[in-house]
Amino acid sequence: MSLRLLVVEDDPPSREFIRCTLSPFGQVDTAGSLGEAEALCARHRYGLLLLDMALPDGHGDDWLAAQRGKGVQTDAVALTAELDVERRQRLMARGFAGVLPKPLSEARLRQALAPWLGAAGATWDDPRALAALGGSQDALLRMRRLFLDELPRQRACIVAATQQADADALRGVLHQMAAGCGFVGAHALSAAVEGLRAEPGSASAVAALLARIDEALATPP
Repeated sequence: MSLRLLVVEDDPPSREFIRCTLSPFGQVDTAGSLGEAEALCARHRYGLLLLDMALPDGHGDDWLAAQRGKGVQTDAVALTAELDVERRQRLMARGFAGVLPKPLSEARLRQALAPWLGAAGATWDDPRALAALGGSQDALLRMRRLFLDELPRQRACIVAATQQADADALRGVLHQMAAGCGFVGAHALSAAVEGLRAEPGSASAVAALLARIDEALATPP
């Protein structure tokens, strides 16, 4: 079962950046206030909470303490623009499993959340790929080499199409990538492709996909 997580952040660009960065790893719900977070937590069971500390209707650490008082033990990571050793210790004492300083980078965010992302963040999903190829390891390696040979060209096409606002060219290369991902077990890359297909004008979705392509190129098949 994939990870479902909740991002509670009142700044829309920051919220969207986090959502796009983490969407390849599972279901990402978002809230702009603690009231919205409360309502979502009543409806869904989350594997991780990402909480901004300064929200329109309260402080994230106070809200988490209240949740802990209700018996909610979901792991939580604090997001804060003001961080020193004392504040980190105070937040950890209030029940957070981690603390991230803002502004965030994609690499820092994914590295910090690696314990929760786990296998969902793996570059290659061998079981899924082998199932698609009838269990042949040799066929899988050949397909991945061909797939990787094409990725630099496809990456360049995505960058060019984005810069030129060429929607047709972008759709074409994303369609080609999506078709290949399933055969080689590039599950996380496939999710990033779908994220950009759903929001072709999103700079965050473009950045998330390019980062996934770079990971695949850097990781031996």
